[in-house]
Amino acid sequence: MKNEARQSLFGSDSGKVWVFTGGAFAAGGFQENQGFRNSAGLFEEVVRWDMRGETVCGRERFVINTARRGFGVREIVRDFEERIGRYHPAAVVYLSGEEDRFLEEEERRRDLRELEVLAEGIGADFFLIEGMEDALDAANEALRMAGAVPSLVHKSDREKWKLMPASQIRLERKEGVGSAAERKQTRGEALWLQPKRNGTIKLRPGAMRWLFLGDSITHGALHTYGYDSVPQSWEKFLRGDLGREDDVVINTGVSGATAREFLERLEVRYEPYADADVVVIMFGTNDCCFPGVIGVEDFREDLRRILAMARRHGSQVVLRVPQPQKPEAVERAKALVPFVEAVREVGRETGVILVDHFESFEEWRLHQPEIFEAYMADAVHPGARGQYQMFRELAYGTGLAREASMAALTYPIQ
Repeated sequence: MKNEARQSLFGSDSGKVWVFTGGAFAAGGFQENQGFRNSAGLFEEVVRWDMRGETVCGRERFVINTARRGFGVREIVRDFEERIGRYHPAAVVYLSGEEDRFLEEEERRRDLRELEVLAEGIGADFFLIEGMEDALDAANEALRMAGAVPSLVHKSDREKWKLMPASQIRLERKEGVGSAAERKQTRGEALWLQPKRNGTIKLRPGAMRWLFLGDSITHGALHTYGYDSVPQSWEKFLRGDLGREDDVVINTGVSGATAREFLERLEVRYEPYADADVVVIMFGTNDCCFPGVIGVEDFREDLRRILAMARRHGSQVVLRVPQPQKPEAVERAKALVPFVEAVREVGRETGVILVDHFESFEEWRLHQPEIFEAYMADAVHPGARGQYQMFRELAYGTGLAREASMAALTYPIQ
């Protein structure tokens, strides 16, 4: 690829979409990677965060993974419009895996060339990654080919946290058996082991698209250190636990976003994906930081507009309540509280599924602070363990969690 073409992928234009696709290796599900990011997720971390630049445009380089277990280049060519063309990508990354090894070499090369021609026909740059068996190696190869910096994550990072069944975890309780503190501790444990169910998402036959909207906590960059954010865990959950191999998750959450700023950038973050079957929304963490500019009633109205817009397009809507801040956040921690209540109010009045992360995290903050501390990466952002717990709450809260699934796992608290 010409150098000038590579440079254009990291220019100042917003909405540059990267599509990753291929078979099982490209899909990079829970079976292959557990809670560690797959190649698309590791790549996204770099191009949307490490290379974000000074403007919002860099944070709007969305990465969409349409890979499917069992699919090789021939199947991707056959389904080109559905898996690639509809997203109007600036670049296509094809990770050739075991599915292609069944083809004769001449056939394989012919099909790969056809995929490249199709990509170029819609104005997309084409990157072919072959012979890789590790997600991080493949991500770094794609970054190298694109002229980007390598990932700051190392292979050893994936050994840091190991998931285990939540039912096997027993928390040490404080002294004072039978006291009020003891009873609150027990309640906190119950909340931790099995989150609440607040409604049921209706699944339909055929592929569904899931759109995540929000700020840095939905964006999920930096603070998970190579582990999955909520949208990335959700993708693995859909394809692995629910067997929805063709479902696609799109994350247009952007660090620093408010509900108002999102409404000002609909042409990039919403309109291309307005036909999503399900829209998952979480704002408030930044909205509370602009006294005199964004008041609680302003925020409430912005949320109503977003929900109404999604419903007009026929989407099912899930509203997530942001988690509390650590005391170090000082005024921001206090300012968030009325915005949290505004999210709850909008959820109640509209009847959408409400997943209340504030309720559970606040319970831990007050009565099991070691859990709260472990779930937070800094004063504002959940880390890998906090993001995974939020995923669990989303799975249970939407009525989709299954026994013996990744939603029944959690990271132990040391």
